[in-house]
Amino acid sequence: MAETAPPTAVVLTALSVEYEAVRAHLTDTRTLVHPSGTRVEHGRLPGTPWYVALAEIGEGTLTAATLTERVNSWLAPHLLFFVGVAGSLKDDIDIGDVVVATKVYGIQGGKQTPEGFRERPAAWHASHFLEQAARHALRGADYHAHFKPIAVGDVVLADAGSAIARHIHEHYNDAAAIEMEGAGVAQAAHLTGTLNTLIIRGISDKADLDKSKRDAEGSQRQAAESAAAAAIAVLRSLVPADAADVPARSVTGRWPLPDRRMLLNAIGALGLTVADTILTFPGRRADPAAASDPGTFGKGAGTAATVVMVPLGHPVIGHTDRVYSVAFRPDGGVLASGSADQTLRFWDLTDPLRPEPVGSPVNGHTDTVYSVVFHPKGNLVADASADQKVRLLNVADPARPVPAGHPVTGRTDAVFSVAFSPGGDLLAGGSGDKTIRLWKVTDPAHPALVGEPVLGHTDAVLSVAFSHGRRVMGSGGSDHAVGLWNVAGRPARIGQPLPGHTDRVYSVAFSPNGHLLASGSGDRTILLWKVTDPAHPVLLGRATGHGDAVNTVAFSPDGGLLASGGSDHTIRLWRVTDSAGPAPIGRPLTGHSGAVYAVAFSPDGNLLASGSADQTIRLWKRTR
Repeated sequence: MAETAPPTAVVLTALSVEYEAVRAHLTDTRTLVHPSGTRVEHGRLPGTPWYVALAEIGEGTLTAATLTERVNSWLAPHLLFFVGVAGSLKDDIDIGDVVVATKVYGIQGGKQTPEGFRERPAAWHASHFLEQAARHALRGADYHAHFKPIAVGDVVLADAGSAIARHIHEHYNDAAAIEMEGAGVAQAAHLTGTLNTLIIRGISDKADLDKSKRDAEGSQRQAAESAAAAAIAVLRSLVPADAADVPARSVTGRWPLPDRRMLLNAIGALGLTVADTILTFPGRRADPAAASDPGTFGKGAGTAATVVMVPLGHPVIGHTDRVYSVAFRPDGGVLASGSADQTLRFWDLTDPLRPEPVGSPVNGHTDTVYSVVFHPKGNLVADASADQKVRLLNVADPARPVPAGHPVTGRTDAVFSVAFSPGGDLLAGGSGDKTIRLWKVTDPAHPALVGEPVLGHTDAVLSVAFSHGRRVMGSGGSDHAVGLWNVAGRPARIGQPLPGHTDRVYSVAFSPNGHLLASGSGDRTILLWKVTDPAHPVLLGRATGHGDAVNTVAFSPDGGLLASGGSDHTIRLWRVTDSAGPAPIGRPLTGHSGAVYAVAFSPDGNLLASGSADQTIRLWKRTR
């Protein structure tokens, strides 16, 4: 049975007293270091499957916003808490009480006019899921827990009669406490669209002239301990009997439904990319205390080399819905992407650290763009859509794509995958209508259907791929089957469907030399076949490790490496040879906060691109 990764929460604090209050609840801690130098202490919450990544970030709204974004993109946590102290703004909220922020006000925005200061309110609501969990978990606590709005500004309030106190009373009179970081955290979490976040504050003073006295008496420690206890109580309340069923973030920010196989963007697995100077974070099959082993790959004994893939730059943002497909132009200088936002986009990779959009999004489809592929010569792109159409575009200038002709139609259901033959004369498309169609595209303006639609699958055809250098095509479908087809003339099935998968086959790919075929499935596995004789394929092995559906597989240009992307939010790397099954390499690559639907290697093999349900594209660089 496959192991499962523990759910992980990030806890941010501003002060050392707050950090230590949370740290006291954790065991088996170790330090993780971001390339920028940001550090978190990562440990277990005893008696639960939860892991906690704890950071002391310092004071202030800007710092809180920046580091919330950083740890989210770095660690891809299930949940985030900000735990700290605050001053009370209400007579009935006392020192040692806890305020769980139902709403966060940014109190310093506005416009100064001759008539006076005009308030421009900013407010963010707490995660409904976590607020409800907190209301349940904190009933009967040793301290009083209040569920109220809080006010946030870059100011320490130590005078209840001051102008800022009057300002809060006039414009934010339902605020129960004041602090300095919550607005930054709330804004950063809001912009992710997926991060369930809760701000918990222990009351250390009454925001009055006695603040310094209260602090000297130890009120901050008391307040920090109460806030930490509250956050830990919430985490403990979220642990079900089976840790494998702890839900991760879905792309909508809600917990997924129980039937995960029906959701391509279901629960996630966490981890950190292995890097030379970065301590590792656990993947779904790894113990966090285990030492990192980046692994090796190669085509035979004595040729192994260490493989390390690290994130390159920031996520590529532009699509407004799930990214289902990515493809490199044959020269590696341009990346294409297709999305559920119904657009095709191009990205200039002259500087891979800073991909730039090329031209405007290409519209025209009326539904999800599931697949995009470059012609081997690079001057033509084909894309496929749920609107039942396949489109050919002349992209000699990708900033100004020109339709090569009218979209190819004729299907009665969505087109999920397209692929060019190695010579570029054929285009294949797999559809929800259970068929594969082949077109001769030597004249892209007038694609010619080759024979009749190819029948053989008993359900939707989700993926098609051509073997390199030979007239062999592979396919995968919702019928759990992998098919091989002779396309030297009229398409004909080669042998029987390849057995082994027990769920939808979302992706198939041939190795560059055509000797291997890999398939990824909703059954969470990858099968690797030796197909040097397509009529007699040999199963080399089954790869397990993904915590949910394997949506995409791709070979590196040298054929020694296989990448896979899953609905567990991770990318995994595998060593592959012509004589053995896939061998895992290192830890999963993490950073996406949604299902990974697409992976593709650059032509030189130095970059890996991934597309996700989180609406982003990420680039990963091979460092050795």
